[in-house]
Amino acid sequence: MKKMKIKRFKIISFLITTSIFPVVSLKAQLALSDTLQNIVVSASRNNQVALKVPYSTQVWTDSTLKQKKARSTPELMMNMPGIFLQKTNHGGGSLFVRGLTGNQTLLMLDGIRFNNSTFRYGPNQYLNTIDPYMLEKVESVMGSGAVQYGSDALTGVVHLYSQKPQFSLNPTWQIGLQKRWGSNDMENTYQGKVQYSQKNWGLLVAGSSKKFGDLIRGNQLGAQSPSGYQESTSQLKFRHQIGQNFEWELGYQGINQQHVPVYHKIVLENFAIHEMEKQQYERVHWRGIASTNKSWAKKITGTWAFQTSLENRRAQKNGSSTLRIESDQVNTQSASVEISSQWTKHWSSTSGFEMYNDWVGSSRTDIQQNTQKITALRGLYPDQSKYAQSSLFSLHHIQIPNYQIELGLRWHQVKATLPDTTLGLSIVSNQALVYTAGISRFISSNSTVYISSSSGFRSPNLDDLGSLGIVDFRYEKPAYQLKPEYSLNVELGYKFENGRFREQISLFRTSLSNLITRVKTSEIIQGYPVYEKRNVEESYLTGGEWSGLYRINTRSALQGQLSYVFGQNVTQNEPMRRIPPLHGSVQYFLQIGRFTTQIEHVFALSQDRLSAGDKSDNRMNPSGTAGWGVLNVQTTYARKYWQISLQLQNLGDVDYRMHGSGINGVGRSIWGQFQINL
Repeated sequence: MKKMKIKRFKIISFLITTSIFPVVSLKAQLALSDTLQNIVVSASRNNQVALKVPYSTQVWTDSTLKQKKARSTPELMMNMPGIFLQKTNHGGGSLFVRGLTGNQTLLMLDGIRFNNSTFRYGPNQYLNTIDPYMLEKVESVMGSGAVQYGSDALTGVVHLYSQKPQFSLNPTWQIGLQKRWGSNDMENTYQGKVQYSQKNWGLLVAGSSKKFGDLIRGNQLGAQSPSGYQESTSQLKFRHQIGQNFEWELGYQGINQQHVPVYHKIVLENFAIHEMEKQQYERVHWRGIASTNKSWAKKITGTWAFQTSLENRRAQKNGSSTLRIESDQVNTQSASVEISSQWTKHWSSTSGFEMYNDWVGSSRTDIQQNTQKITALRGLYPDQSKYAQSSLFSLHHIQIPNYQIELGLRWHQVKATLPDTTLGLSIVSNQALVYTAGISRFISSNSTVYISSSSGFRSPNLDDLGSLGIVDFRYEKPAYQLKPEYSLNVELGYKFENGRFREQISLFRTSLSNLITRVKTSEIIQGYPVYEKRNVEESYLTGGEWSGLYRINTRSALQGQLSYVFGQNVTQNEPMRRIPPLHGSVQYFLQIGRFTTQIEHVFALSQDRLSAGDKSDNRMNPSGTAGWGVLNVQTTYARKYWQISLQLQNLGDVDYRMHGSGINGVGRSIWGQFQINL
């Protein structure tokens, strides 16, 4: 025991000592990453400087993502202003964007919708099927996004961009190898990447093998078992430039996760087995970009993609001989054409057409293990369902002295076909027309104020219309009469940046109408209360975000962010479900020589404004979620061809839970990363 204490003291001393000496070019990192001079695309589907855009936006570039060294993509995003992370299990992670999550927020990957027609209401695990080490940029747009990208963007869009090969004047090889590990076997990861580039083409190949052990909670309370799982990822991307006016790329990426436990089901609901036996996501896409000298078509972009998501689940209660096996597969084929126009020196536009077609296969089988009797049952969704979306959009960007104006419209239609074996064939169609409008006023060359108003919508998807069975703590029935949900956001903001200081402030109010809600009935099926879905509720969200960075000198900086949202269900006269508490973070960066160190404090206040649904959710304390604060330290030592990083997480060994989660956060632990770049 004495030797262990001495060893732990030496490690902590090393980390804190090196924080007096710092990290990889802090000056370059802070100059190039996460500033208001970065180009933001998601806010307008057009390259614009973030300082000028009349929306609340955040941009994290490649250097910021590498510096964070996150285990998963959901954990990567947890300190972005306006975003709160909920984790039902260790293999999940759902982003709350201004108070909403699941199918009420939109995720994009390389300009292609990541959401599909089975994304469910409330938290889901799908963001965890994107490897954080395949990303080169992340953008968020708060309060807007429906005109830019379509359904589900009620409170905003999170847009992820994967790495792509670069071009070079001379033939160039780049090889990267990385090893990550966590104390108590919480992580054991191997990653590799090879890139080859020439003057007019480049190739990128990458992959990883990961094993995550059970998550150790704080206050010496031990492992949350079972929570560990295994994962493998792969990526391939090819870019080719033909002449001066045409470029195309072909890409593949895939992830395979095995035996991902749903921890709270096993601990709280008497399950012996409850897991995603296999969670798989794959995508193939092609994109071509042509440039012309025509004012109406300065750039034409065509994109085709095929995505497939497979989720195999196994569940068995303690004392039961019945093993339930469920499988849901969603195949999505999409195509889009986007035209960028330059009508005058001060007026440009981005217009286009998109379509997404989902096919869903869903099955359920009960196996009586004592007799080996196999019974085929209806799956969670009607098998062979189809979900087709198509839309037209046009966004206009107008610059006049001291002003930047953004205007846009989108028309969207949906057709869902549900061939239910018990209810017969059902066809559901709906349409929506939404707008966005914003104006920025330049107070000076480095500061702007803006006001914007955007409407959003969410068409009911197959999870709303056709789900049947146990979901979380409830039993759901199909509802084919549903209509779209709508949002209306009004926002006021301020942005400032000079050589040493930058900040963004935004205040907003979002009205939500025609909300689809689960209405509890008097029925009980398999021990679970039965819920039906109806368009019956109105709610509103109001709050704000602040983020800022102060460069103390060329070697150190202080950065912080703070987010708050108040959600009220007007219909029920109660708080909205799962509204995050006031939360934020403060980071101190220091660099001396080859050392870079970050000291970070992440916190959330208590949340006792709970809805009736929150109080009946077995993942939550009916009295509310306690506030918490966690201190993390990270140090990196970098050489020309290699670097090593150490992270000490939760220095105070706090036992905490993020609001609405089904598993507690990690306790005091050490994580390491060794990287070679040739």
